[in-house]
Amino acid sequence: MTPYELNLRILEHAKIKESETKNGIFLAYMTAYLHRVEKMPPLKKLIGENKPKTKQMTDEQLLAQVRALNAQFGGKEVIVNKVEE
Repeated sequence: MTPYELNLRILEHAKIKESETKNGIFLAYMTAYLHRVEKMPPLKKLIGENKPKTKQMTDEQLLAQVRALNAQFGGKEVIVNKVEE
């Protein structure tokens, strides 16, 4: 292991230890808080599992978005004739 690789591992270890410390502090705080409340809040509210609602796009909106991205990245639009059966 080179000194550079050793340093990377030391830095990563320090980040992990800091994260563990923050998690421990948060756990202690929430334990003390929940011990004192009269009515328990919903677990989903506490852990923040509120998923953002995704907006459904119509086919036309999706095509417009794809064309805009294609133009941004310098692509060219190729139109292929459909063959109907």
